[in-house]
Amino acid sequence: MIQKLLRINELYSIPEELFMFKTARSSGPGGQNVNKVETKVRLIYNVFAHVELPAEARLRLLTMPDTKVNKDGLIVITEQRGASQYENKELAIKQLKAMIKKALIVPKERKATKPTRVSKENRLQSKRVTSAKKVTRRKRIDFDEE
Repeated sequence: MIQKLLRINELYSIPEELFMFKTARSSGPGGQNVNKVETKVRLIYNVFAHVELPAEARLRLLTMPDTKVNKDGLIVITEQRGASQYENKELAIKQLKAMIKKALIVPKERKATKPTRVSKENRLQSKRVTSAKKVTRRKRIDFDEE
């Protein structure tokens, strides 16, 4: 039995049994066709079963802001932009591949830096200018008047 694989990049691929498709009727315009044909596709991907991916990449994938994770910890991608079920499956797979590629990129560690001497001087100078401007706006009370 030949196992089908979805190739992510040169190093990683997803076995076909780790994701499944569910179909439903799409919403929105389309007339009678929308009421008859199930073109909306929901791709469900089990991240935890995909042991080939590094653990850090799996965590990044789950915590990405555009990732929808259900209560069982499965990633759910819904696609209904296409006119056919096949087109929506292709769009969902492309979206999953893009998400995994993004999760495989290790973010650079941020190094804390100190402000330069010139930037400190510029900041203090602008504070002095603003302060002088506001001093002229104050109401003066003259105590020498009798």
